[in-house]
Amino acid sequence: MIKNSIRVFIVLCSIVAAVLLPKKSYIKYLPVTLFSTSVLLFEIFYFTVHKLWKVKGGVGAMVCDTCILILGPYFFANYWVFSLSKGKLIPYTLINLVADWIYAFPLVSLLRKLHFFKLKVSSASFFTLIFSNALMNFIFHKFYEKCIIPKQSTSDQELSPADFL
Repeated sequence: MIKNSIRVFIVLCSIVAAVLLPKKSYIKYLPVTLFSTSVLLFEIFYFTVHKLWKVKGGVGAMVCDTCILILGPYFFANYWVFSLSKGKLIPYTLINLVADWIYAFPLVSLLRKLHFFKLKVSSASFFTLIFSNALMNFIFHKFYEKCIIPKQSTSDQELSPADFL
């Protein structure tokens, strides 16, 4: 019963976060959010295969919890951190340090005590992993802004209206 209440609470919080997010952030930070979500899915797969993460209730409960956590708070937290920091390194780093610390220590500890999941990695190691992910996301975002977007806008400028006729 308590697990389902937590799941509903997480989903509701994610919906509120999605509604309150500035609309321009959706397009601007979609590539880095999808990249980050893909990396996290790979990490969860790795943790599952190597039995570092276990959810009571079998595969169905694990898939449910994974979807709720990734497509909920993780997905929209990425958007919010980039939106609040405006893509600048120092604010991004500070926001992530605080958010990742809160997640890795008190929240994971609470979820462990509530038997939401078992994580066979120390909170300090988990913090290091998620903060490293945050830095990797920032690097990906800067790469995308500097290398991919200019190429797209250059190829768009080369087309004339006559090309569409």
